Formats: sequence, C-alpha cells, structure tokens
Amino acid sequence: MSLVLSPPERAVPAPPADPGPRPGRLAAWVVRWRLALRLARRDARRAKGRTALVGLMVGLPVLAIVGGDVLFRSQDVTGDEFVASRLGPADALIQGHARERVWADPLYGELLQPPEEPGAPWTAEEVADRLPAGSSVVERQVGKILFRTDIGYATVEGYAEDLTGTSRADAYEVAEGRVPERDGEVAISRDMADRGIEVGDTLALTREDVPGTVVGVLEAPGLDGLHFVVVPPGEADLLVSPRTEFFAEVPGGLDWPAVQDLNGQGLVVLSGLVAQDPPPASEYQPPSWPAEAGRSNAEVAVAALIAAALLLEVVLLAGPAFAVGLRKQRRDLALLAANGGTAADLRRAVLASGLLLGGGAAVTGALVGIGVARGAIPVLENRTGATFGPFQVPVLDVLVVVAVGALAGLAAAYMPARQAARTDVVTTLSGRRGQVRTSWHLPVLGLIVAGAGLLLTVVGARGTGLPVAGGAVLLIAGVVLTTPWLVGLLAPLARRLPVPARLAVRDATRNRSRTAPAVAAVMATVAGVTTLAIGSASDSAQSERDYLPQAPMGAASISVFDADEAGWADVAAEVRGLLPGRDLVPVRTVRWTADDMTGLLVRADGCAGPMPECSWYPGAPGLLTMVGDIVVLDGEAVLAVTPPEHRDAVEAAYRPDRVLVFGSGAVDDSGMVTLQGTRWDEGSGTEELLGDVTLPATEIVPASPGTILRAPATVVVPPALADRLPVEMVTSRLLVGGPGAPVSEAEEQRLQEAITALSAESYVYVERGWSDELWVARLLLFAVGGLLVLVATLTATGLAVADARPDHATLAAVGAAPRTRRLMAMGSAAVIGVFGAALGVVAGLAPGIAVAHPLTTEVYGSGMGAVVVVPWDLLAAVAIGVPLLAVLVTGLVVRSRLPMARRVE
Repeated sequence: MSLVLSPPERAVPAPPADPGPRPGRLAAWVVRWRLALRLARRDARRAKGRTALVGLMVGLPVLAIVGGDVLFRSQDVTGDEFVASRLGPADALIQGHARERVWADPLYGELLQPPEEPGAPWTAEEVADRLPAGSSVVERQVGKILFRTDIGYATVEGYAEDLTGTSRADAYEVAEGRVPERDGEVAISRDMADRGIEVGDTLALTREDVPGTVVGVLEAPGLDGLHFVVVPPGEADLLVSPRTEFFAEVPGGLDWPAVQDLNGQGLVVLSGLVAQDPPPASEYQPPSWPAEAGRSNAEVAVAALIAAALLLEVVLLAGPAFAVGLRKQRRDLALLAANGGTAADLRRAVLASGLLLGGGAAVTGALVGIGVARGAIPVLENRTGATFGPFQVPVLDVLVVVAVGALAGLAAAYMPARQAARTDVVTTLSGRRGQVRTSWHLPVLGLIVAGAGLLLTVVGARGTGLPVAGGAVLLIAGVVLTTPWLVGLLAPLARRLPVPARLAVRDATRNRSRTAPAVAAVMATVAGVTTLAIGSASDSAQSERDYLPQAPMGAASISVFDADEAGWADVAAEVRGLLPGRDLVPVRTVRWTADDMTGLLVRADGCAGPMPECSWYPGAPGLLTMVGDIVVLDGEAVLAVTPPEHRDAVEAAYRPDRVLVFGSGAVDDSGMVTLQGTRWDEGSGTEELLGDVTLPATEIVPASPGTILRAPATVVVPPALADRLPVEMVTSRLLVGGPGAPVSEAEEQRLQEAITALSAESYVYVERGWSDELWVARLLLFAVGGLLVLVATLTATGLAVADARPDHATLAAVGAAPRTRRLMAMGSAAVIGVFGAALGVVAGLAPGIAVAHPLTTEVYGSGMGAVVVVPWDLLAAVAIGVPLLAVLVTGLVVRSRLPMARRVE
C-alpha cells in the first residue's frame, strides 16, 4: 500500500473589487487643468505685486480698446438712433415733396434728387388715405422763427404743432412749466433757457413783434444743443419758409415695400421699421447715381492698425512679468517635476497663470473702460464741442475684446511655459539659473516677415489703405521676432560705457527672455504712435493746405441776398454803428438771380471759338480765391482782402487802370484780357451775348507749381474800369474788420442779430482761419502712447531689478558702492525705454508715410496731391521724453542699499 501525497491546493486570490469606470480623457484633462488653476490662484495670492503688474499690463490695453470703442459707438449716431430721435412715439415721418415718383434715403428721410414737378401740397387726409387701415396722422409745420433781442433779431428753429391731445405730446419732455395750449403761448428749448430766457418772459416774435409768453421749457432726444421755439398750430404763420411734416402711427409699422409704394406717389418716408433692417443702397438710389461708396479704406486701415497694435501690446507687456514669474516659480516647478510631474504638467501650470490673470485683468479692464467712457462723455462734450448720441455699450465687441485679452494673457505665458517644460531639476534645486540660448531661426524669420511687411506697405501706399495696415502689422511682428537678436547687438557697446551702465547692458543681454518682450512692447507702442501720428499730422496738413478762406483773417463777411444799393447803404450804416472805427470793404460782382441770369466770362488767350467754349478759368493747382471770381475792388480793398504773404506782390502789380488776373492763360502777349458778358435764356436754353471789352491786364501767377496762391479773386477790376464792362456790377457783400481789428464772437452775434433785423435773407460769417480738428486725437494718442511706454518701461525695469537681486547682492559683497544698484536700475530703464523707442520710430516711419498717402489723396481743393508730415515734436516727446522720465522715476524710487543674500553658483 502506497501513500500518494497530492500537492496542496493553491489559494486562488479573490478578484479585486470593481473600482468603477476609469475616468475618460476629458475628465482627466479637466482634473489636470483644475489643479493647474488652483496652483495659479495660490501663486497669484502669494505674489500680489507680480499679479498686479500682469493685471495692469493686460488690463490697460483692454481698458483703452473698450473705452475707445464705447466712445466711438456713443458718438456715432446710427440710422435707427437717428430715426428714434426724429420720430418720437410715431412709427413714420412723411413729407410730401411731389405728386410723382421720388428717390429718397429711407435712413434719413431726405430727397436724393429733386422732383421735376413739385405738384400741389399734400394734406393730412390725403396722407392718411394712403396708409393701412387704422393709421392716424398728426401734422406739424417746421421752419425758422425770429425773435427780438436787445440788438436786433435772432433766428432759431420753429415748430408749430399740437402737444396737448395728440401722440406728439410724448415727443418732448417738459423740463419746466407746460406745453403751449393756446395762441400767444410758446415753449422754448433748454439751450435757449440757459441763455437767460425764463418761464413767464415774453418774446417778441417776427418783425411785427408778435408777443409770445414763454410757458414751458422742453427737451427732446436728438435736439440737444439746438435752439428752438414751439408754438400752437394756429400760429404757423409766424414761421419763415414753413414746410409740412406728417407723423403717422401705423399698426405694425411701415415695411420697405410700403415705403417704396409711398415713394412712388411722391411721399418721402422715414420709417422706424425700415431703419431696423435697411435695404441696400441700390434699391433706393436713382438709376443715374454712381455705385455706393464704401467706407474709406484708409480709415479701415487705421482702425485695423490700432486694434492690432493694442492687442500685440497685451502680449508683449505681460511677457516680462511671466518671465520673471517663472524665475520665482522655478523651485516649485522643479519640486513638481521631482515628484513625477511631466513636462506637460509644468507647461500647464504656467499657462494656467496666464489664463487666470489674463482673463481676470481683461474683465476688470473692460468694466473700468466702460466706466471711464461714461464719465468722459460729458467732459468731452463740454471741452471739445463734440455731440454724443445715447450711451451705448457694444456688448459683442466687449466680449470679443475680453476673450482676446484672456487669450493674449495665455499667449504671453506661452514662451515662459515652454521654458518651464525644459526645467532642469538639479540645476534649479541647487539655486543656479542655467543659461538659455537664443535660436537663430527667430531672427531670420523676423527679418523675412519684416521685409514682406515693408514691401506690402510700399505697395499699399500706391493704392488702398488696407495693404498698409497688413504691411504695418507684419513689419512690427517681424521686428518683434528679431528683438532678442537686436538686444544681443548691444553687448559690444557695453565696453565703452561706465560700470553701472555696462552692468545694466550685460544684465539685459544675458536675460533676453525678460528684456526682449519689454523692448518689443515699447517698440510696438512707439511704432503705432509713430504711424498714427504721421497719418494724423499729414491729414491735418492737407486740410490746412486746402482750406479756402472766405475773407481776410478776423474779418466779417456780410451777405444780404435781397438788398439793393439803398439797402446796402442801410447795412453799412448799421455796421458802422456796431463796429465803429472799422473799415468797410464793399465787394461788387455780377448780379445773378433767377430772373436775370447775367454772367461775365474771361476769354482764354488764343481761343477763337464762341463763348462759353472759350471761357477761361485758372486750372493750374495752387490758386484759392476769397471773395469771388470776377470782382470790382479799389487798391485799398484789394490789399485788405489779400493775405499778408502775397500782399507785397499784389501791391506792386496793382494799377488803377489795369485789371489784375491771378493765373496764366488769359492775358495775351500785348498785355490785354478780354471780358465778355452773357445772359442765359432759360426758355430757349441758349446763351445771349451782351458784348465784350478788352482791357489792359497784369498776370500774377504762383511762384512755382507747388506754391499755393491765395488771391482775392481770379480777376480784379479797378473801379475806374468798371463802367467799361458789358454788364452791371453790384454790391454782393461787405467785409469789415481784419487781422489788425478782428471781429470777436460777441461782436459777431450782435452783428448777426442787427443784420437779421434789416433782412431775414442775410448771412454773417467771420473768418477765423483753419482749425485743426485732429489735435484732440493726437493729444489722446500722446497720452495713451506715453502712458503705455512709461508703464512698460517702469514695469520691466522693476521686474529686472527684482530678478537681478542676487547679482546686486554679490556686487554689494565685493564692495560696490550703494548707488551702483540705483544707477544699474536707471541703466536698465534706459536700455528698455530708449532702445525700444528708437526701434519703434524706425519701424513706424514707413507705415506712417504709407498711411498718409491714402488719407491725404486729394479730391477737392488745390489738387496738389498727397501730403506727408512727420510730427517730430510729438515723436520726440514719446520716444525720448517718456523714456527719460522713466529713467528719472526709476532713479527716485529704487533703493540703493540691499540686504545681503546668499547666492549659490
């Protein structure tokens, strides 16, 4: 019997408990990013100073973009906003201009082309019959109304309408008193009340001094800044040149087909429903009109350039802060890597900081920008005279800018994140920094991109402005890519500098990951300022060059359209009484009226054909006239209306027996000019010749093709030769005052009121010369650009000083003077600010000159072509003054002494 032993049964382990489904990739991604965001939030709380700097760097450009966009949208009165202010509670505003087809702009309710036959006036009943069932129509009269002042009469807008029992009662807001209810009562605008007219006062209306008791002060949207008077419908006869308007309430509103049907019957319609969804211009413009002109390419180019520059600024300004932040985080990142963190985890930790800080700063900057714009609107209206519409926040634009700001913060952290992914654990934990070399690929790529941008900019200068914007962005981006290499070129210069400056340059070139973004930020800012400043200054220069004065500087030009010679004598007496001691210069020209279409033409030299085919007019560019084409003036009057720069030439050429001709091509070789009178016969459509006369003449021509000749007229006839002219010359206006005795604004108002008392058909204009409408924009450009340069320089310098603390401690340990640290900090500010500004001016010159060409391409005026002006004073203030201010501020705030620290190499 044998005993067989079987091996013991091996214990089978129990299956592990089911841990549940494993997390998917999306869940794992969310977990990793949530951890990275928690680390970023903890780091932001620990480094409050650096967090504030990054917030400022990202938030400031976002603030500028959002604030500027809000101001622009609030100032730009859109079609529906205009319609709302014009309609009030009504659905449509209708005007009867004809009894046949009319072409009208549905966005503004204006005729595009006058009708051939105006036809009989429309009535409210006729308009109501052409509207859908259930519609109601309210009529009002619109015109001008005169009221007596202490000196004469003033003219304001006048409305005759019922504000008591109709829908128009809600069109105005009663600020004081009530609306007029019966004849003899009037209401005035807030602007008239601000000039001293109160409720209860009596206005003397029209030249008959019809009394009107002020019973209320009214306000209405869209009428801010307008002086107006409202009277009851029964006193519509007080208005001058009244016209009828009809306000309609239509169930469901008037759509575009209904508006087209009314246009076909001779009615011009402004519909609130159509304004919300306007038709294309091709559907309402006359067939003979040219295609609709798009928005100026130059303006689009400038807007695109501003947006690109500011967005690029966000990335470049925040880059140094993240670079230095990486230095502060490197030990934490090394510990994370030592405990199993992958390169992706290290990169994600830095990117989370960029996303968190960039997003928070963008939201804060947008909110502050909206608040700043809201507070700036009344200030701008009071200081600049600009008129803003309803306060408008473009929500979609704000959300886009906030999103881009957050992405810009993320982009600013990208390069530091890549460096973090390559963290050397041993080097970092031992306290050493390591060295990071600059790749040669980026400078080469940058030079190629910059060259392409420069080429595109040059091409764009010859055509539209859009390629200029694209070329400018490429040019600046190319210079940004080459900035680390350009910073490295400063190293050889350090040998010739004093010790503190040498150390500052050495620190800048050694730590290019921190220095290059700061220099690029300053460069991009100054490049944008340079481009926009050149474009703005060139636009202003072209406007000044082509400005056409109507009288000598400081002189008042008085026109009375229905006065005969006796009437002009009364006007002259009134002017002498108001402005004693001022010389009056009468200007005599050919009388041209609807009943007597008489003209006086100049025959071109060498032309033997009939008039008016041979009529001469100086076609050469550079001739601007003040008081007309052919005028009669004596010697003193000619000199009075000649600008000072040409007065000597005119005084030397003027003779009482010779005609002055400004321009070439009218005086023959014997020194004679031929003037021929004509009369247009509207019935036959022919020109009747009234005779001609040949007079001795002297030519005055521009000194060179590029010189502008501002002359009194194209032809000046002395009074001694006026009787020989084939047509009668009559007084057309009076000039009073001038450079030696200018007419003030108060005198202008008194003069206007006094002349209006003599004739309602009068006009007073005081020549105060060209005014630069873009100076406020350039001032804001300098303020924003200078602030960005100052903030970028100071921030980058502060980061550099903080980052270089171990180097400063070493210098102190080997016996360096305490002021060395201060001087090094000032040197760092100079490297960042001055070098970056110099690069910015160089990078912005070409786009600025290219932008100036489409902006100043001549359409009207002297025809002398584009203008390019470089405002060196503004560029010097931004590129030299602001960086030097940053250097000075750095020297004042940086402490000289530093506590000793241990450094491991």
